[in-house]
Amino acid sequence: MRSIQPRTVDLVVTGDDRAPLAAAFDTVQRGRRVLVVLRSGDARAVQRYRRRLRPVANADGGRLTVMTNAEVVCVDGVDGVEAVVIRHSRTGHLYAVNASAFLSCDGSTCPAHAGRRV
Repeated sequence: MRSIQPRTVDLVVTGDDRAPLAAAFDTVQRGRRVLVVLRSGDARAVQRYRRRLRPVANADGGRLTVMTNAEVVCVDGVDGVEAVVIRHSRTGHLYAVNASAFLSCDGSTCPAHAGRRV
């Protein structure tokens, strides 16, 4: 497993529709760190996240990270979410992220926050 840098976030979110955007906004607004994982490299989706979250994210700086061309391949933990493994689609590299919660909204359903409340 390769990692660019050790990373710890409060919430990992997948999907680019309203539910994950709202969860990311709420979490960033409360001063927590959020990693958004998007399957596509669609620049419009990335711009939409950043444009809507910029006022809140820039207030504390570095609270929002958007990773494109990637997918979550594993979420693990003992009593809740503790780690999320992400695969970059183009390179196949795996990245491990320490996380307190995970929200997946890539399919037809969007469950509530998994793991501990952020």
